[in-house]
Amino acid sequence: MRLRALTAVALLAVLAGCGGAEAPSGGNRDLLGNLPSCDRVPLDQEPEVAADVPGLVLPDGARVTSVVAQGALTSVEATVRMSPLDVRAHYEQRTDIELLRIEDEIFETEVLARAQDRRMYLRAGALCADGTTLTAMVGPDSDDAGLPEFRTG
Repeated sequence: MRLRALTAVALLAVLAGCGGAEAPSGGNRDLLGNLPSCDRVPLDQEPEVAADVPGLVLPDGARVTSVVAQGALTSVEATVRMSPLDVRAHYEQRTDIELLRIEDEIFETEVLARAQDRRMYLRAGALCADGTTLTAMVGPDSDDAGLPEFRTG
């Protein structure tokens, strides 16, 4: 079921075209309504785990399911009842972090931010109409820390 939802997201993203630094128009936001209902795509199948990671800043209500330290980097997996566009708006409104870069393509948002002397790269991908998977990588505040790159094009 999850694979079908992700396949649908990928197909719709291709059909919708790529966004960029500009916020999508209301018509593009309506495309999220084409995704399956979150009642059919459970967001809470995996057990929740504690995430005490300096520099990790997730939206309220995020449910962390995995934290893995990999040398200087820590990866975190979570879900949240928000669309990727809502995730973008959430980070744009925060005053406790410094946004270094943010982009969205309707079905996916990427954020690079600085918080607590650390950098966080976050990718938010639509899982259902109002549910999103969050994949974050937190590491040293450095351009060569090994954080993932933004996907463009």
